[in-house]
Amino acid sequence: MKIDLARIDSSVNMDRFYYVQLTTSLFGDIGVERLWGRRGTRGRQRLDWYESETAAKTALLSLTKQKLTRGYLSKSREADR
Repeated sequence: MKIDLARIDSSVNMDRFYYVQLTTSLFGDIGVERLWGRRGTRGRQRLDWYESETAAKTALLSLTKQKLTRGYLSKSREADR
């Protein structure tokens, strides 16, 4: 599961990206990988590991919901703007 979001507001010079996905380690551990920052930069990265796939999916959906309430849009919806 991969989610690609962006927040663009030219009135305040804002052009951000947020990318989140489920990832698996070589040992079968499940985690949530996040990348975020200003578009055109390398950004920052964070990887959190979870006990189960259900917990990881719940965390991924929670992070996505937080970003959507802050004004981020999915890449497909951003193209419609």
